Amino acid sequence: MSTTDPHHDKHADGIVEDRKQAPPVYFTVLFYGLILWGVLFIAYFLLSGWSSHDEFAEKMAAHTGTPVAAQAATPAAAAPADATPATNGAALFAANCAGCHGAKGEGGFGSDLTAGTYKYGRTADAVRSSIADGRPKNMPAFNGRLTQGEIATLTAFVMNLK
Repeated sequence: MSTTDPHHDKHADGIVEDRKQAPPVYFTVLFYGLILWGVLFIAYFLLSGWSSHDEFAEKMAAHTGTPVAAQAATPAAAAPADATPATNGAALFAANCAGCHGAKGEGGFGSDLTAGTYKYGRTADAVRSSIADGRPKNMPAFNGRLTQGEIATLTAFVMNLK
């Protein structure tokens, strides 16, 4: 056989493997360092008690201006029974509406409640219907979640937003 035969030449493509030379030290340090970092990263998040749900609740509290504890409270517990309707309405709004409509009703995911007109009307009956029965796609119904008195208080509060 000839030495120019491509099937006979082990290094026909010009690449020669050198199994005697170790990889560079920085490569070895980087490789094992990343493995160690990954293990520590996973252990931190598994053992620290962090959760994406808690982080989301904190960010929503910062957005709406209500403490995290107040978001978890029921509307009845959010305001004392002898509170004035404006205060009680504000507490109901903060607990049920501010997440979508913003802390002051200026809008966000939900519509701007400080605007002069609403899509479904700005009368007390139209606002009460929107709160109680909900609206297609985005507005949930609060009938059954809130009492009729709470819906009336919330309607009065929304009607006074400017």
